[in-house]
Amino acid sequence: MEPIEREPYRSQSDLSDPFGPLGPAEPVDWRPPVEQVRVDASPPRPPLPPQSSGRQRPAGRWFAIPALSLALGVGGGAIAGSYAAGTDSADAVAADAATVAAVDSTSVTVGVVDVPSIIDAVDSSVVSISTEIEVRQGRFNATAVSAGTGIVYDDAGHIITNAHVVEGATSIVVTTEDGRELEAELIGADSAADIAVLAVEPTADLQAAELAAADSTDVGDPVVAIGNALALDGSLTVTQGIISALDRSIETESGELTHLLQTDAAISSGNSGGPLVNTSGQVVGVNTAVAASSATTTASNIGFAITIDRAVEIANGLIAG
Repeated sequence: MEPIEREPYRSQSDLSDPFGPLGPAEPVDWRPPVEQVRVDASPPRPPLPPQSSGRQRPAGRWFAIPALSLALGVGGGAIAGSYAAGTDSADAVAADAATVAAVDSTSVTVGVVDVPSIIDAVDSSVVSISTEIEVRQGRFNATAVSAGTGIVYDDAGHIITNAHVVEGATSIVVTTEDGRELEAELIGADSAADIAVLAVEPTADLQAAELAAADSTDVGDPVVAIGNALALDGSLTVTQGIISALDRSIETESGELTHLLQTDAAISSGNSGGPLVNTSGQVVGVNTAVAASSATTTASNIGFAITIDRAVEIANGLIAG
């Protein structure tokens, strides 16, 4: 019989384990011996179809456009108002896409606008307007001052402005381009149309503005706005832009204003009642409102002007009494 080989005896002192006398002689490594790789046995996915560069609205859904808050009365007494754009259906979206495609395929060339020549043609027909208004403060009456702009209408001393510029005025003073201050009388005002007519003495020898023909203004036409912006000292403020849209409607506290011109020419407080002028120096509109940003909506360079043919229609009625 062959002798049985036995493993040599090891005492506990031979087991060098820092965790106890009966632990393994060497620390255990619990890492897997090889790197684990996840194998996906599912068949490969087909390639995705190419994505369109434009955003497509799903059919059948309606997209409401939030209302814009308007700061009407960018001259004298302010009139708060708002208007809301309509919602778009899937058919309307398709029509909009067709319109955009038509615009993209058209090349538009805009020439250099000779702003100094425009100013020379109309500057003497624009006046600054300053009014005093009595306001109640507690038990006492106080006097507030308001500013706006006017357009010389004819040789008889009539001046067209916005109704909100002179609303509640106890005195009205117009300042001409050459610095003369003239007392003005309120002939009449149509608050719903936001048009008023003032009168100064015909001996003031004011030059009537040249008015554009009805329906002679198109989208994209260059325009210049002239007015008593912020009632700053010195000459009137001039800003330049284009006609952004035609036939706009906005809702005001006094009612709805329709058939307005929209422009991106900067319009500020004090511009109300002032002219929007084309490149020929002809008045195409009476600046009356500007869209203002709110907590939920951002508006930039969206101003509105009453068409000059509508302003003249109202003015003639007020002059006739």
